[in-house]
Amino acid sequence: MFSPLSSKIAVDSKAVKLESVSFVGKINLRIKEEDSESRKIVSEFLRYNLPNFSGEVQGNNETRTAWLGPNEFLIHCLDAEKFNIINKIRDILGNGFYSVTDVSDYYITIRLSGEKSIEVLSKGCPLNFKQYLNIKDSCAQSYISKASVFIDRLADDQIFDISVRWSFAEYLWDWLEDASKEFLSSH
Repeated sequence: MFSPLSSKIAVDSKAVKLESVSFVGKINLRIKEEDSESRKIVSEFLRYNLPNFSGEVQGNNETRTAWLGPNEFLIHCLDAEKFNIINKIRDILGNGFYSVTDVSDYYITIRLSGEKSIEVLSKGCPLNFKQYLNIKDSCAQSYISKASVFIDRLADDQIFDISVRWSFAEYLWDWLEDASKEFLSSH
């Protein structure tokens, strides 16, 4: 599969790093908030509890699951494992009331890191980074400039995976690269 970012050159400095993360599996899971049994079954399969509140991310070395809403989660995994995970969830939940959908082709992931990454994000994202995304394993849906995004903070160091629709990926990359320029020239 061709990525709209395949021709982009990674930015790599101490202040800001910008890179495309190749083909991450993304699974949208919906389970009713009151269906504690289905949530428990999925949590046992994933080997961690599903997130319980806005901005929470849970995970291990195989998957990361973000809370998108009271009934909705986004599971990130290796692209090669997404269909195994989807099929296993369908098997363990059987005919229950849930939805599990591969949304990998909908999003591209851009990784932004470095000591000035929050300053870069703040130029075009309205989030208060002292309140949101201020610790590892936190997430938020927002926008950067004109692109709707999902931002996942991977580490206490400033490492963010930004999921954006394919149609906005090149625009967002160019915007992030441009917003980083002032920090690249000073280092």
